[in-house]
Amino acid sequence: MKKEKNIFQSPDGEKGELEHMFSREESKEKEELSREEEKTPDLQRFEEVDAAPEPVEEGGEITMEVLQKKIEELEQEKEEMKNRLLRMQADFDNFRRRMRTEKEEMVNYANFNLLQKLLPVIDNLERALLASENSPEGIMEGLGMIIKHFMELLNKEGVIPIDSVGKPFDPNCHEAVLREECSDYPPGTVVQELQKGYMINDKVLRASMVKVSAG
Repeated sequence: MKKEKNIFQSPDGEKGELEHMFSREESKEKEELSREEEKTPDLQRFEEVDAAPEPVEEGGEITMEVLQKKIEELEQEKEEMKNRLLRMQADFDNFRRRMRTEKEEMVNYANFNLLQKLLPVIDNLERALLASENSPEGIMEGLGMIIKHFMELLNKEGVIPIDSVGKPFDPNCHEAVLREECSDYPPGTVVQELQKGYMINDKVLRASMVKVSAG
């Protein structure tokens, strides 16, 4: 059986081999440490970032005077915004009151212009009454002039009479009050107007009360 060699008891000639073995082991350990360092995050770099100082005012650190000035600026901005909102609210309230007032005036004075135009008709009626005391024969002439004046006024406002007699009965603008036999008109024809109807533009202001032929 062959006896193993003890490297620690080797003669001086074998000392170089032992040193060579230790040197290789030390190089291997250094390589492994180097690879681990490459895989491991640079903790020192993160520590430097975390420890970085907060931004400060140019020329030095943030002071109480700077903070106080900033607070005052924000307070001023808040006050200006509050005043602006109050002015807007006041303007809106004034607008709403003005619209309500104008609406009330429109309701109360919607017929102002028309009534103003009717006043001359009343004047003519009063003149006709005064004239009738001295000349009863002039009443009919005065009434005729008043009616003519009044119809001219209505025509200017878009009011026109409905032409009914001799026309087919139309329930949209006629109201049949009577029906009677009439040989002069075909059935369903208006033969007499009992009360005149009027249109304003394309709308019926008042339907005509009529008598209709029954054939």
